[in-house]
Amino acid sequence: MIFCIRIPVCAFLLITLFGCLDRQIINRPSQEWSDDSPVDLVNVRTERGWNLEYSEDFSNIEIGEEPENIFILDGEYTVQKGQSGQKILRLPGAPMGDFGLLFGPREKEKNLELSFSFFASKKGRRMPSIAASIGGIRGYRLRLSPAAKKIVLFKDDTVLKEIPFLWKGDQWWNVRFQAIAANSKQSTTLQFNLWPRQEKEPEDWQLSEEFTLEYTGGKCALWGFPYSSTPICFDDIKIRSN
Repeated sequence: MIFCIRIPVCAFLLITLFGCLDRQIINRPSQEWSDDSPVDLVNVRTERGWNLEYSEDFSNIEIGEEPENIFILDGEYTVQKGQSGQKILRLPGAPMGDFGLLFGPREKEKNLELSFSFFASKKGRRMPSIAASIGGIRGYRLRLSPAAKKIVLFKDDTVLKEIPFLWKGDQWWNVRFQAIAANSKQSTTLQFNLWPRQEKEPEDWQLSEEFTLEYTGGKCALWGFPYSSTPICFDDIKIRSN
């Protein structure tokens, strides 16, 4: 004996519809972050309310040339090919000294953020140093001093803050440095992060502090101090404002 089960037309249509939706959900490709591709928090954070004012990754500059949009204060900076084949800005390991760059718009009425990557190596007990400035060569300066195991914040030649920091060479590092006006520009908040490029940016600032300093904007600057007689490289330089 054969039994027939009658299914109302509307129920049949619902079953068919949910079956199709089920298959679409099952077959939909998942989106996952690769373990070797850290989230670019620099872009995630700064897209909100920040405008890109300047960007240079040296990809359009000939090997051996100096970038035309960067004013070299001192030092034999030239574009070279990095170990991964990308173009980078390279400062040779000799002579020894302090060698700077000035670049970007002269923004005085806006909050500013400077971000970049750098690569450096130590040699024996000798270690290099790098510095970044917002507001010109005498502006708010962030200096990494690996030999002293610390990061120092300056305004002109006045030390504002020192924090301990253990640097490791022979790898790329990312830096994000902000100067934000407060209290009708009679005080300034300075904050930064410094982390290995193959890792995610820390969620919290390594330093975020308000200083009783009148806010002054201006151009941005970088310095390389090849105390270890090894090259220093820079890449992915960006300035944002709001």
